[in-house]
Amino acid sequence: MRSGGTRRSERQVRMRSDHEELLAKNPALLSRIFWHLARKYSDTGAGKAPALPVFILSAGLLFHRETVEKIHRMNFDSQFLKVVAERPDLIGGLQARVESSARPAFLALQLGVAAGLLQRDGGGGFPTFRALGAADLPPALRDNDSSLGAMILAGKRLGAWFALEPFETIQRQLTVEF
Repeated sequence: MRSGGTRRSERQVRMRSDHEELLAKNPALLSRIFWHLARKYSDTGAGKAPALPVFILSAGLLFHRETVEKIHRMNFDSQFLKVVAERPDLIGGLQARVESSARPAFLALQLGVAAGLLQRDGGGGFPTFRALGAADLPPALRDNDSSLGAMILAGKRLGAWFALEPFETIQRQLTVEF
């Protein structure tokens, strides 16, 4: 019995070490955040929809706690360059984070389209994704949990900031390649 109890606690400790990362990379959560990002991007960018690379880059930023903590407290009027200037350490390792976030971003976009939260638009170049629905998510999908509020606010700010700059400029500022 003793060893069975020990195995369970070791398993529980292992589960806890990546529990937060697994929750953050949950496609349903990321779909909701992407909805907010796409809505704010469209509102700020005169109806334009963000392209696929915006979502992949955003996932790499949103899966980094320190970046989320910095971004969610900033003003919408600020630009992302201010984040880079104030905290250049936040872009260290960003390329690797973006690459590891691509799969969860694809799954979240696919789920968002299947659930009717996002609409995929084709055309030349990368596909774009537009937020569907009214000014907010359906009541069943709204987040009343304050622990996710920072990620949602960070997603909104990213949507606003990315709508104001050409994506190539953002890539240069963040030293990220696609």
